[in-house]
Amino acid sequence: ALGDHFKDPRLRQLFGRYATYCGSSPYLAPATLMLIAHVEQVGVWLVEGGMHAAAKGLETLAKERGARFRYGEPVEEILAENGRASGVVLASGERIEADSVVFNGDAAALTTGLLGPGSIKAAPPTPFAARSLSAVTWSIRAETEGFPLVRHNVFFSRNYAAEFESILNQGSLPEEPTVYICAQDRDDHNAAESIGPERMLLLINAPPTGDRNTFTPAEIASCEERTFRQLERCGLRIALKPETSVMTTPADFERLFPATGGALYGRASHGWMTSFQRPTAKSRLPGLYLAGGSVHPGAGVPMAALSGRMAAARLLGDLASTGASSRTAIAGGTSTR
Repeated sequence: ALGDHFKDPRLRQLFGRYATYCGSSPYLAPATLMLIAHVEQVGVWLVEGGMHAAAKGLETLAKERGARFRYGEPVEEILAENGRASGVVLASGERIEADSVVFNGDAAALTTGLLGPGSIKAAPPTPFAARSLSAVTWSIRAETEGFPLVRHNVFFSRNYAAEFESILNQGSLPEEPTVYICAQDRDDHNAAESIGPERMLLLINAPPTGDRNTFTPAEIASCEERTFRQLERCGLRIALKPETSVMTTPADFERLFPATGGALYGRASHGWMTSFQRPTAKSRLPGLYLAGGSVHPGAGVPMAALSGRMAAARLLGDLASTGASSRTAIAGGTSTR
């Protein structure tokens, strides 16, 4: 579809990039995802104080409404009794009874049995081939030179098709990756070659195989060398120092989000039907509701926030609803429930 609008392959590559925003290949995604570019033309919102401030704001608001937070207490099992969710069991063995449960981990953790047998059929399974992209990221603080960075920057591979071939079909890290850099201390105006040591997030796409194929230290080191060589080819030099750099791989993302293989966006949007295959807020297990980037409407902070709102609305709606009355004949012969 992009080829119908752009003759220059670089423009097709640029606008195809938006498919990766939901962890998908631009060569397999539906053309609907081109709408992301139009949405971004309106502008992108920032949160004062960073994303951590958004989390703290939600916590503060919830506490004002009577919610209680218990951090650092893993859940071992979602309980199910009499055909509905009835609470959770913590890793400590503590049992917490509940009328309803909201689960905001990846839905794949349910279908693979990581939360116990009672919720294993609560959502449709995610086949390995349907997983979205993973990533290798570097969170760094370093000086840069040679290229005038702005807040968001993409340094493209010269062979985009080969990049996705290696990731999705070969399960390997790309030879020449496309590199995204968020220069967190900059805005989108007055680009400069250097502003001194600055905070950056670097990201390249990677296969979601963190639970199957852990890349060796040599493979990771080679990937890092190729990534920063790609940046230098584009004119950007980063004075990377191990003491101010943290790398995260697909295996690390698998540990953070079990049962995903490191896939960061739930299901990939490959084919026009995939949007309808995501789990919804109301799971197949009564009393269990789903939220997060792996369920409808999709991945990304705004979408995940909407999923939480949808889960809350469904839960409250079900609590307020009453059972259907039996069929009754009334005057005029109309039948009603």
